[in-house]
Amino acid sequence: MKKLACASLVLALSFSTAEAAPCVYDMTPLPVIKGVVADITPTGVQLSDGTAVILPQEFLAHIHLNQKLAVRGLISVATHTVQALALDGNPPICPSTPAIPHGAFPGSPAYDTIHP
Repeated sequence: MKKLACASLVLALSFSTAEAAPCVYDMTPLPVIKGVVADITPTGVQLSDGTAVILPQEFLAHIHLNQKLAVRGLISVATHTVQALALDGNPPICPSTPAIPHGAFPGSPAYDTIHP
């Protein structure tokens, strides 16, 4: 039983380090947004205070309901929306590949807009 527990611990630690990557850019100046996950959406999560957090796809697999979440990112001025660029920590955890949007995506306001 001890061997199984040790093996699972080693596997869990190696999995988390394989998913995490050092940040290419300095994330420390970005504001930290903290909250409890109330709902999981296709693009991220909804916090208990109503804030919508857009997360990179790589982080969505590790998010659970009622989990405390702290992210660093850009806060929308007009809406309660945050574009998360990193999970807060020391150092911050970034996705292994930069999440750069390439135009409109399903679910975005620009996706359903018809341009003549």
